[in-house]
Amino acid sequence: MRQPRFDAAALPSDLRSDSVFVNLEGDYSYLSDGYYRSMEAEHEGKRPLPTCEEALDAYVVPLALAKAAAAGIPTPEWEIANDTTTTIRPPLIAYPINPFQDEGQVITSAAGLTEGIRSLTMTGKYAVVCQRVPPDSRVDTLRLVLGRCTKPEFKVLAEKLWQVFHLPLARVKVIVTESQYLFSAIAPLGEDELTLGEQAFVKEAGLWRA
Repeated sequence: MRQPRFDAAALPSDLRSDSVFVNLEGDYSYLSDGYYRSMEAEHEGKRPLPTCEEALDAYVVPLALAKAAAAGIPTPEWEIANDTTTTIRPPLIAYPINPFQDEGQVITSAAGLTEGIRSLTMTGKYAVVCQRVPPDSRVDTLRLVLGRCTKPEFKVLAEKLWQVFHLPLARVKVIVTESQYLFSAIAPLGEDELTLGEQAFVKEAGLWRA
C-alpha cells in the first residue's frame, strides 16, 4: 500500500511576526475554541500554528502515526481492527477511532483485550488502533510546549514533533524502549494546565498572555 504524503511547510522563523498566529489554546479538536481561533486566523490571512487541517490530523491516531513515520520519527508496530481478531497480542495500547471517545488503554492480558476492545469499539461499531508494546519498555507522556519539554530525555524528540505537527501545546504518548522512543499518539494540553516551568518556555518565546 502506498504511504500517504505529508507536505508540511517549515515553521516560521519568527513566531512573533504579525503574519503568524501561535494558537496557545492547547485543545485544537474539531469545533473547540482552539479550532475556531485557528480558523479565524486563516480567514484573516495569517498563518496559524496549527492550521485546522494540521490539528485534525494530529488527533486521528492512524494519520498521526503515518505522518510521524513519514518524517522519520520511529513508531510502534500497529494495525486497525474492530474486534479481538487483532494480530497484535498484549501488552499493547489501543486507541478508539470514533467521535465519542479519545482516551486509549494499555492492555496487558488476553482477558483485558476482550473487554478493552469491546469498550473502545463500542461493541464492534467502530474501529480501534492497536499498537504493540515491546518487552522491557514503558509508556510515558511528553508534554510538548513550543517544541520543548521539561523532561531532558525527550529534548530531541520534542523539537522534531514541533517541526512535524506544528502543535504549540500537546500531550504526546511515547513508548520508551531500551534503544528508542516510539511515537504513539497526541492529545490536547490546555494552556491553563501548564506548570510554571512550561509557562517559562512560552515567556521565553515572547508569547505569554498575562
